[in-house]
Amino acid sequence: MLRFYDRLSASDVGSFDQLVSQHPATLVIGTAPGELVTERDRLRFGFEAEGVRIEAGDPTGYEEGSMGWVVDQPTFFFPDGSSMQTRLTAVLRREDDAWKLVHMHVSVGVPDEEVVDLQQRWSSAP
Repeated sequence: MLRFYDRLSASDVGSFDQLVSQHPATLVIGTAPGELVTERDRLRFGFEAEGVRIEAGDPTGYEEGSMGWVVDQPTFFFPDGSSMQTRLTAVLRREDDAWKLVHMHVSVGVPDEEVVDLQQRWSSAP
C-alpha cells in the first residue's frame, strides 16, 4: 500500500499495471457521490493527476494466502494546497508474485447529522 501511495504521488503512470489488478472485479470507491470506478482508464486517472499526493497515516496490513487487506487514515494533498483526511480500506491479491490492488474504499468521516443535511440539499438541487 505504501508503494501504491508513493507511485501515485509521483504520477508514475508506468507503475499502474504493476500495482492495480486487471481482474474485472477491481473496484475503487471514492469520496464523491456515485464514485464507484471499475473502468481501467478511470482507475488510472489518479496516477495521471499532476500534484495529487497521498501521505500514509498509520497503515495496518494483514495477509492470508494470496489475499491481503489494509486499513489506514491517509491524507490526500491537492495541487491548490488543500488537503483531505480520509479513511481507507483496501484489498490486495497476490498476482504474478506481486501484491495488486483489487478493491479500495476511501471515505471521509463526517458527523451523521451533517450527512443528512448534505444529502437533503443534494436531492433537492435542480
